[in-house]
Amino acid sequence: MAKSIKEIAQELNVSKSTVSLVINHKAQQARISKDLERRVLDYVAKVGYKPNSLAKSLATGRSNTIGLIVENIGDSFFGPFALYVEELLRKKNYHVLYSSTLGDPQNAQDIIDFMLEKKVEGILLAPTVNLDEHQRKILENKVPLVVFDRNSPEVATHYVHIDNGDSSRKACSYLQSIGCENFGLITIDSDQPQMLARKEAYLKFCEETGMKARILQLPYRRLRQKGIAAVRSWVSKNMDLDGLFFTTNYLCILGLKSLRTEGGEHFNFPLFSFDDHELFDILNPKISCIQQPLEPLAKTCVKVLLKEIDRGITSPKEYVISTNLIKR
Repeated sequence: MAKSIKEIAQELNVSKSTVSLVINHKAQQARISKDLERRVLDYVAKVGYKPNSLAKSLATGRSNTIGLIVENIGDSFFGPFALYVEELLRKKNYHVLYSSTLGDPQNAQDIIDFMLEKKVEGILLAPTVNLDEHQRKILENKVPLVVFDRNSPEVATHYVHIDNGDSSRKACSYLQSIGCENFGLITIDSDQPQMLARKEAYLKFCEETGMKARILQLPYRRLRQKGIAAVRSWVSKNMDLDGLFFTTNYLCILGLKSLRTEGGEHFNFPLFSFDDHELFDILNPKISCIQQPLEPLAKTCVKVLLKEIDRGITSPKEYVISTNLIKR
């Protein structure tokens, strides 16, 4: 059975405070002799003592915990991203505290308040809209913050992202190169900067090429209830469509369900997704996509955050990670 600080102190005939100061690396600060410090450390190593994490955090002022706040930890973008982040931080002896906002600003505010109460040492955040005040609150509390995937332009933070506009332009050019002259865009009713940038790139492409813009904007909060029927109805009314560009992979999957259910088999044209998915490589026909480089995104986020923790909060910088166009 592991020994407590009290038992260690009794065995060594020293005070509990002395043991606590030594194991929390404050011996020199407390003017504890080198000989006594070594005697305590040797005994602690011998009995395999592991300090209680809460007690350690109170003693050191450090929680060794990072907060990760995303839209949906269960989806095919944020889930793998979180695993990369956790793996990278584990190597640096940090734990990760996850939570999902589900795109709700109130959820996001509550999560931030909770993480600040838990004394996380830094936060990685994919913000919702209307989160400016709480991002400022994080910085006012001197907690390092790195924003990724999307940002709040009114708040100056370190920001790691891909070029949504340029990537969407590449997607449009690819569809044109394979013969699509009248392809539409399916997106969601989101004011998130990354989603707006993808839509704006499509509209600009239409303006430059003279192609008629066709956009279906689905209600994010009612996708399950209305999405499939809305896609089927819209495509039926736009029979001259010869391709579809989905602004995220879950919309592409929804589109597949809509177009390949009973009565939808006659819609036979290329589909393109912003964001990859493991299904896209095994379907027939396969689905081309813009692939976001999750591992480089995670590595950059973690590197910047750890630097902020080690060196203190610095002037915000923007980091842009290149995407891949996967042709299938």
